[in-house]
Amino acid sequence: MFPNQSIRYKLAPYMKSYDSLRHVWKPFIMFFNETNVKSEVLNLDKFGLRFNDLNNLENLDIEKNNSIFNEKIFSQYKETAVFVGASTAFGTGASSDAFTIPSILSKKTNIHFFNLACSGLSGFQETILFQSFIDSLTRTKKAVIFSGFNELTLIYYLSNFDSTWGYHYFSQKYLKGMIEGTLSWKRKLAKFLIDPFIEHDVHWNSITISELSNLFLKKKVSEKINLSKKKQIMKTIIRKNFQFWSNIQIGMGVKITYVLQPFVNWSKRELSVEELELFNEIKTSSDKNYQNLFKIDEKVYIEHKNFIKENCAYFNFDFIDMNECFSNSKLDKKWLFVDHTHLTDLGNEHVAEFIAAKIS
Repeated sequence: MFPNQSIRYKLAPYMKSYDSLRHVWKPFIMFFNETNVKSEVLNLDKFGLRFNDLNNLENLDIEKNNSIFNEKIFSQYKETAVFVGASTAFGTGASSDAFTIPSILSKKTNIHFFNLACSGLSGFQETILFQSFIDSLTRTKKAVIFSGFNELTLIYYLSNFDSTWGYHYFSQKYLKGMIEGTLSWKRKLAKFLIDPFIEHDVHWNSITISELSNLFLKKKVSEKINLSKKKQIMKTIIRKNFQFWSNIQIGMGVKITYVLQPFVNWSKRELSVEELELFNEIKTSSDKNYQNLFKIDEKVYIEHKNFIKENCAYFNFDFIDMNECFSNSKLDKKWLFVDHTHLTDLGNEHVAEFIAAKIS
């Protein structure tokens, strides 16, 4: 939650629509955008996928085929492509569907970009999202992966996660829910009575009485993964994600362009008056999520960028670092960011221009 909503809503009142958007449970991907959302700011289909600008389409009875894959939407375009990512790719920060990056790209290139994005996704979840709709993408020959930042925020945000399966938002809530849902009434009672007095993390659905007794005698050993180890796990997972996209590129003939999304602390430009006002409020916040942003500094950025760039070269992906694109004096004092990662309409416009120049 943004630390001071009054300033945010004063400068960008449409952000209320994004802040009120719910996640819903979905198989495999764990969570996704809610479905069938209709408003002046954003419109989501029966799957929870966001439409591009529909205002210029006359006589489109969307209710009969409430899907971004409705052929009437993109029949006038020469080809289709996909734009994959998390909240910035989804368009959080855009004042309407017309100003998301996929929507602007579609107008600039005459290629219809399907918006395959959801707030909070990790890179692995992005591959699951693509796989979930692969049957609707058989004629698609370009994919832009607009990603890279959630990988870092998650390893700073989560103290522990599975080294093979990786990380995702709400993971602790899912784990707690799975355990609670499988407990017998006796184990629920034991957990209620004993849990406050045990320092260790307990798997209450499987622990034995003898194991429980031993926990009282042991001092707690930290189960947190150190940052160096988490970074190594992150790199392994990113490499596996890239292998998936390489299989798509080779097997489906889809040219992959990977775009490292912009983060305000990584772009060397003078901030606008609006950005300064917004970010000043964030600096005073005690929220853990916002404080973690300041740990992702230039040193982390360079290491992360170089790793992604090397893997793009290895798998023959085109690579764009949007932070380098934004480090331009021509963009000084222009309002590009509505917060540290999400972009304004103007920010999305510039991103679309840089990507269009690369893929056209």
